[in-house]
Amino acid sequence: MGVPEFVQALTSHAPPLAAPLRGPAPPADVETLQRQLNVPLPPAVRDMYATADGQDGIVPGVLFGLTWLPARRAAQEHATWMDLAQADASLSSDPTGAIEAVTFHRGWLPLATDGGGNGLAVDLAPGETGTSGQVITYGPDETTRLVVAPSVSALFHWAAQAVKGGEMQVRGDDVTYRGEGSFLDALRDMPRPLE
Repeated sequence: MGVPEFVQALTSHAPPLAAPLRGPAPPADVETLQRQLNVPLPPAVRDMYATADGQDGIVPGVLFGLTWLPARRAAQEHATWMDLAQADASLSSDPTGAIEAVTFHRGWLPLATDGGGNGLAVDLAPGETGTSGQVITYGPDETTRLVVAPSVSALFHWAAQAVKGGEMQVRGDDVTYRGEGSFLDALRDMPRPLE
């Protein structure tokens, strides 16, 4: 389920957030993104783009305040981060060893962003204890990188349940999880992985 379930939850429970959702991604955009990452996209990621190509605009961010990036914008975000990518021994991951200690990795597919350089990515080059396809946090404020969910399908399934359960709060352009200031901050105190 995952992405279709999330789209339906927004349509039923938060119609203003369903409005900026895009239709399926153009196949050429998905292929360009795959070439840029230089790894095959997992079926769950291809299914995501076949259902919805992120959102139009930046706010309100439909993923609890985070902007869900279309494939073309994910490729742009990836290119920007690759210019800054480097090893960084000060970075850690939770769980330990699940995420490479780098500022950014060629095998990370940006999924959603907070507009300040932080976000969620699909990790296609995990650390030794991680799993390819896991959803992780990244960015300058994310010194402890978190494994958020085992896959994009699991993340969107969890998000759909949270929307249906009334855990998404919408006030104008401000979208939060349980009233938290930032979804990325809220993740630090939540049981993970989200499924």
